Order: sequence, then C-alpha cells, then structure tokens
Amino acid sequence: MNNFILIANPISGKGQAKNVAEQGYAALTESGKQGQLMLTSASGDAKRFAETAVADGTRFIVACGGDGTIHEVVNGIATVPDVTLGVLPCGRGNDFAAAVGVPLKPEAAIATLLSGTPIRVDLGCCYNSRQPSVPISHQQKPLSTESAARNEMEGGSTEKHFKVQTPLTEPQGLIKNYFMTIATCGYDTEVSRRAAKGTPLFAGTASYAYAAVETLFYYDPPSVHLEGDFGTYEGPLLLAATGITSRYGGGFKIVPDARINDGLFDVCIVRPVSSVTVLRLLVTLFWGGHVKHPAVSMHQTQTLKIETDTPMLLYADGEPMCETPATIEIIKDGLTVITP
Repeated sequence: MNNFILIANPISGKGQAKNVAEQGYAALTESGKQGQLMLTSASGDAKRFAETAVADGTRFIVACGGDGTIHEVVNGIATVPDVTLGVLPCGRGNDFAAAVGVPLKPEAAIATLLSGTPIRVDLGCCYNSRQPSVPISHQQKPLSTESAARNEMEGGSTEKHFKVQTPLTEPQGLIKNYFMTIATCGYDTEVSRRAAKGTPLFAGTASYAYAAVETLFYYDPPSVHLEGDFGTYEGPLLLAATGITSRYGGGFKIVPDARINDGLFDVCIVRPVSSVTVLRLLVTLFWGGHVKHPAVSMHQTQTLKIETDTPMLLYADGEPMCETPATIEIIKDGLTVITP
C-alpha cells in the first residue's frame, strides 16, 4: 500500500510544477515513504487520481499546482475520513496555500510535507439539483444571461478547454461540490472565468486585475435572492463572495476577516455601482478597504441560499462549480492539511 500519492498539474507555474513535483516525490521517497507521482493531462484527472488513491487506502494526498488543482483533489477526498492533504503551491494565485501558511518556495513547501503539522480547516459544500450546461464559447454573452460552464487547465499559453468535472451526486439527487477558499456569484465569477483563460501580457494577480477591467464592458447585473443566517438580500447584484479564506485572485482580500477554522462563511455582497467605482473598489481590495463603501455589506453565515432570475454559474477556488439555484454550507473542520 502506498503511503502517499503526489498529484501534479505539469503546466502549472508556467511549466515549473512538474519539476517541483519531482523534487517533492524524491524527498518523500528518500524519507522512507512509498508512493506514486501522477501527472494530470486533462481536467478531472486530479479528482479521479485522488478518488482512486483513497479508495485503495492511501491517506496522504499531495497536490502540486494552483488552487484549481487543489480544488479537484479536495473533491476527490472530501467524503473520505482520515485523509491528510499536502500542498506544493505552483499556480497563479496560490490563495489556499497563503491561507494555511504553506511557503511558496519549493524547498520550504517540501520541508513542510516532511515535518509539518496537520491542522483541521473548514470546508465549503455547494449543492444544487442539476449539473451545469454546455461549455461557453469564446464569443459568449455575460453569465447573468447565458448559463454555461468551462473548466480550464491552469497556465498561460497552454490553454485546454473541458467540460466541468462530474460532481458528487447524493441519492436524493443533490449534486455536491466542495471548495476550500471562496465561492463567487456575479461579476467576480465572470472575472474568474476570463482570468482562467490567461493572457500573454499578464500573470498572477495582474491577470486577474486585467480580467476585472475587461469584464466591466460585458457584465450585466442579475437580480438575486440571497438567504443566510444574517437574513435576506433581494435585488440587483454586482457580486457575492462567500469565503472560508480571506482572499482570491492572488491577493484581493474580498472578505478580509474570514478565518479558516471558525465554522462560518464570511460573505461580501456588493450592489451595482458605476464602472469607475468598481475600479476604485478593486484597488482597495488589496487591504480590504472596500468594506467601508456604502454599496458593500459584510455578513457571516453557516449557509447561503442563492437564487437568480436566470440560472448563473458559480465559481469556487477559481473553478466552475454549479449553477443556481444553489445552497452553500460550511463543514466545520472538514479538511486536514499539513502546515509549517
């Protein structure tokens, strides 16, 4: 039986992930552990590799790549008890690694795998009664008016498009997806989709900022009904970000007070504002200054029900997740991860 499996997206980190994964694999085997190194080649591979490993009894699963790779791995292990996640961050944003304190330098991250401390963190679960519709074309309309989904491999110019991975379906027909950072609805969902395509001019946080500006010319605010422990919000929406961790896009602190182990989501609701105001708010996201704007309201909740006037795609961890109507729930201490 393997002690571990290391799952890597070889095109993450502009192709550096393969090298980092090989270094991590060598260090783990030299420490006396037995395991496998598995490289993904298509969307859904990481989830499938993780599912197969835990079904065979492996309880230490290492993900090498960006938040999208970790997202897939988490969806492969979320329902299995006593599984520990290791992280070798090698993506655009690395927001989950930042939240749990895993270093970005490969040597330090590998050392964490060998001698780190496992901690329990919260996990998000999103469910609805249907899967997303067909992938979006390059000439798509805004997501508020046309339902669609695309799951894209991470990395700059090496762009591949696939349908959304098959989610977990409960006996009662509810389709479940899990996430570990932030679920988005509205403007920031469309920004995530555009940022995932990549650009030859920008990388990392800059690519997200570029996508945010580009989206201003296309986004049409939907009408939504949001319901949580805080009450309800009904009306037009710029965005609703529901976070276990505080940031997305490589450093935008959309829910700056979020904590990974408090059993609560932090929710940021932003009502529609002018394009100029959106640009100003984007700047303040780096330190969380947007929370003081009159169009912004902050809340905490254990669940969030989302309904929209037309079906909308939700993203989480920068990946397409499901369509509305949907319910998001927190799973207290739902994930174990190795930290420094």
